[in-house]
Amino acid sequence: MYKKKPNRKRIKEKHKSQKNRITKKDKVIALLSFIGIFSAAVFLAFYMFFFGHSDVHEKSDIDYEFVANEEVCMRNNSYRAELIPSISIENRSYYGCCESCTDYIQKHPEERYAVDPTSETKVDKALAYILHPTENEITEVYYFASKENAKVFINENTRL
Repeated sequence: MYKKKPNRKRIKEKHKSQKNRITKKDKVIALLSFIGIFSAAVFLAFYMFFFGHSDVHEKSDIDYEFVANEEVCMRNNSYRAELIPSISIENRSYYGCCESCTDYIQKHPEERYAVDPTSETKVDKALAYILHPTENEITEVYYFASKENAKVFINENTRL
């Protein structure tokens, strides 16, 4: 009936092995592609680090207000629109929103201090001027060594 030619199988196998084979040209293309992508990533990272502006650092139209120490949880550094429990340590009052916060403040002295964002100095939270953004969703607060530092912060972070 039908007889296969013996050479046909060898030709197919040879053709198949050449098809899956990675050539020198393919390696060069892959290497150049990798170098191009890597260079683009390095350039973008460098640009963003040194020249990029993020929304976090841009001035905003948020207003700020000074708030009383009694309305700030000094463990979570969050504003509460109510009076909260306090604890007296070395004749200074520290406030926490719950018993676990006041206990934590008492047991961890480093929690009683914050960094003034203007002068970058260490500030005792019980003696600090506390500034709060007036937007409803924002509960964060900033601690300042003086009212002047707070005013500088407001001027630097508010759009005219």
